[in-house]
Amino acid sequence: MSFSAAAATARRLVEPVLTVVFPSACACCGRLLAQPTRGPLCRSCWRALPRHRGPACLCGLPRPPGRPTCGRCRRGRQPFAAGVSLGPYEGSLRAVIHELKYRGRRRVAGRLAEALLEDEPTRNLVASSDVLVPVPLHPRRLRERGFNQAALIARELGRRTGRPCGDRALVRRKDTAPQAGLSAAARRRNVDAAFAVRRRGLVAGHVVTLVDDVFTTGATAYACARALRDAGADEVRLLSAARVV
Repeated sequence: MSFSAAAATARRLVEPVLTVVFPSACACCGRLLAQPTRGPLCRSCWRALPRHRGPACLCGLPRPPGRPTCGRCRRGRQPFAAGVSLGPYEGSLRAVIHELKYRGRRRVAGRLAEALLEDEPTRNLVASSDVLVPVPLHPRRLRERGFNQAALIARELGRRTGRPCGDRALVRRKDTAPQAGLSAAARRRNVDAAFAVRRRGLVAGHVVTLVDDVFTTGATAYACARALRDAGADEVRLLSAARVV
């Protein structure tokens, strides 16, 4: 019996016990979980993860109906050659990212990777990339949190697709203030020159996909893209679990 089959069998045996001895509720709707080991969402909320609808530009951002590209690409200000994300940062997707990021539910990264790879554009983007590079945390924040959620997602994507994960290629050299609550202009100033490539051999001459949990205004992702391009990356793409609409 393979390891995955054995793990699945163990889950089936343990699940009924856990639901009685250690009942837990769905992080989104509050219903008791029938499969606690597959949490933190119930089956209905996993199935209801919000997905992007409507026309999208090649870079992954929404585009106006009838337009082939988004405004940023039309103005030549888009550093990403391609981009994808699962869905808008709301509902059950927001809840599950919070469970990963703020409650340390690290197994969520694997479920997010599974959900992302259900979409053909995401599978194609990852499969044609040379390396996956997560958005890094500053060492101080990494010590406080104990993990980098973007790196966990990147590793799970790499494990499922065979793509290498360069989780030390890009570093955050400035301990910037949290981006939450800042205006778009303040976010750009906050992360200006905050990132650097320490392992140029992993990115120079390669197609690099930058991986993050949430794309908000893009300030952090754009700063990372500039550092990767300055280090000689042939092409930089973006993959985020969610995007603020």
